[in-house]
Amino acid sequence: MIRFRHLLRGCAAVLLLPAALATPLHAASLTVAVTGVRNGSGHVRIGVCTQSQFLGERCSYHAIVTSRQGTVTVTIPGIQPGAYAIAAYQDETDVGHLRRGLFGIPKDGTGFSRNPFPSMGPPSFQSCALSIGHRDAAISIALHYF
Repeated sequence: MIRFRHLLRGCAAVLLLPAALATPLHAASLTVAVTGVRNGSGHVRIGVCTQSQFLGERCSYHAIVTSRQGTVTVTIPGIQPGAYAIAAYQDETDVGHLRRGLFGIPKDGTGFSRNPFPSMGPPSFQSCALSIGHRDAAISIALHYF
């Protein structure tokens, strides 16, 4: 029985080791300034998305900040190097998702990295994509209301 307990203690240490190795060694922080926030209602939600996640429900990295008229700023830590597109919207009613009206037009203010010009339909990943490396970075996203 003593040996069994000793074995379990050793296994627990081995199980904890992979979790420690999973800590990102070369992750960067991204500071996002969202401009043009219409009012102080709700929250501004920001997603840092890979190409397969872009315009979906879940992104690899995200932040939620209390709305304030004008500009809100948030820093998202621990982003692994790669190509990402950043999407932001003001969730004025705090429903937790982008509300859409007739023909899928957003009811909430929306914006994307590289600030593509709003047109018919959402922008492509390529028009919003940027590369995040090992160094901390900062971007600005302008919200547009339709």
